[in-house]
This record gives sequence, C-alpha cells and structure tokens, in this order.
Amino acid sequence: MEVIEFPEPIVTVVSALVAAMFAYVVVELAVLHFRRRTLRLVEARTAALGLLSVGLTSGVIARLSGPFGVGLMATAGASLSVIDSFGLGAPGWLYGWLVYEFWYWFQHWAAHKVRLLWCIHSPHHAPESLHMLIGTNHHLLESVFYMPFFAGFVPALMGVDPLVCLGLNVVDSIWGSFLHISDDLVPRGRYGFVGRLFQTPAHHRVHHAKDVRYLDRNYCSITLFWDWVFGTLEPLRDEEPPHYGITRKVDTGSFWDVHFREFVLLWRDLRQADRWSDRLGYLLKPPGWRPGDDSGTAEGRRHALLHFTSSGESA
Repeated sequence: MEVIEFPEPIVTVVSALVAAMFAYVVVELAVLHFRRRTLRLVEARTAALGLLSVGLTSGVIARLSGPFGVGLMATAGASLSVIDSFGLGAPGWLYGWLVYEFWYWFQHWAAHKVRLLWCIHSPHHAPESLHMLIGTNHHLLESVFYMPFFAGFVPALMGVDPLVCLGLNVVDSIWGSFLHISDDLVPRGRYGFVGRLFQTPAHHRVHHAKDVRYLDRNYCSITLFWDWVFGTLEPLRDEEPPHYGITRKVDTGSFWDVHFREFVLLWRDLRQADRWSDRLGYLLKPPGWRPGDDSGTAEGRRHALLHFTSSGESA
C-alpha cells in the first residue's frame, strides 16, 4: 500500500510553518519565564516529557513496522471505501472539511464523555496553565493511534481524498497549536470577525477551563460549525475568567500523575464495582459517573449550575 505524499513545494512551505511554530514556542516560553515571570516550569517540563514520549513511540513504531500516521491511515481507509473519492476540486475540499471536522468533533466529544478515552485525553487538560508547549502535551496513545484513525482512516472511508485528509490535518495541527497561545501574551484572544467563524484562543481557553460553566465545551479546532450544530459552543465571558486544569487535584509536575493516574483511578473503581453493568458504566460513561448518580459528571454539574442560576434570577 503506497502512502500518498504532498508535492515538494507544499512540503517545503509546511515544513517552514512547522519550524516557525516551534520557534515561536521557544520564544513564548522565554518571554513567559524571563519577562512575565508566569511560566510554571514543572508543567513545562511535564509537557516536554509528554512530547518526547510521543516522539519516541512514533520513532519505534516507524522503525518496527513503518509509519503509522494520518497519511497511512487515510490511504488504508480509501482502499476499503465503497464511496468514490470526491477528488481534489473545491467540492472535494468542502466535503472533506465537513467530514474531517465532524469526526474531529466526535472523537473530541467522546474523549470527554467516555471515561476510558478520557484517561488518554486528560494529560492534555491536566496543566493549570496554558501556552503552546502545553498544546503539545498529549498521551502517546492519543497522538500515535487514536487521532490518526479519526483524522485519516474514517474520513477517507467516507470518500474524502487522502490528500485532503493530510492537508486538513496540517491546517488543524498548526491552527490548533496556536489556539493554546498564552493569555499573558494575547490577553483577549478573540481576533474580531475571525472569531465569529473560527475557533480562537478565547474559545479554546473555555475548553481547557475547569469552571463548571465551561466544562466540556468547544470541541472543534478550526471552525465553530459543528460546535454550533450540536450546541456545545460556549463563549468566554469577561466576568468569568477561566481556571485551567481538571476537576481532580493533580501534581502537574509529575509525568506519572498527569499521564497515568486516571488509569489507576479507573482500575480502582472497576475493582470495587459489584456488578458488570457498573463496570461497563465506569468504562463507558462520563468521568464523574457513579452507579445511579450522574451529578458528578460535567453535564450533571452544569445542569445544577444553570438551574441554580435560573432560580436565582427568577427569585
């Protein structure tokens, strides 16, 4: 199976953009540490270890069995698809964007709503600060296996040209990285008219917040479309600044706590459960769920907040 590749000029441009992005990461960290004095060094170290773990895992897989990424998965999906490719024209890119972003929204929603998947995704949310190095902090299972399936295989299976999958993934990776830009450097992060159509740092600060109103909102990484369609779009409110992190207490300087503690807590609940139905619930229901009680989930807590707010206003 031959993996599709970008034309050389496009590869050059993309490589330059990626290099510029990483150069910005270094500059941002330097400014936050030496000028703003707000950089949490232990969190930056944990994020760097997360990036290193992803890189090492990807390298080992490439060495043993070839590349396992969006391009390869898209090629595999296209080879199994019963839908003819929509091609590389404008309709193909428009269709590809809709399909790609839908599956991005779905996998991101599932990562917050299925506890087993949350164990994989939570390292990205654990830090209590936000900057572009934090944006690179992903669990190795998410970056190497989970995302290529939804960003490459599934869209191509639905008729999106593999080259479109790759192109959208590049845009997603670069634009999505800049959504994590520090609010110490770009305080508002709304970008005017752009923020009416596209995700901005302000939208993504909501997504990384542990405040009840902001929990599990703004799942897309390029546009606002599918968040608007599914009712998960939430604006950042000036009167409610975000507090980053996850709802449990985390040692954000510990690579083990950030990347693996959720698995330990899940295993503990599974062992203590009396029924198989409860075990399945712990695996597949949202974080915070307990048998017969969903008040600890994001939706349960959000519902209680909105009910309390509406009751207070009506009183």
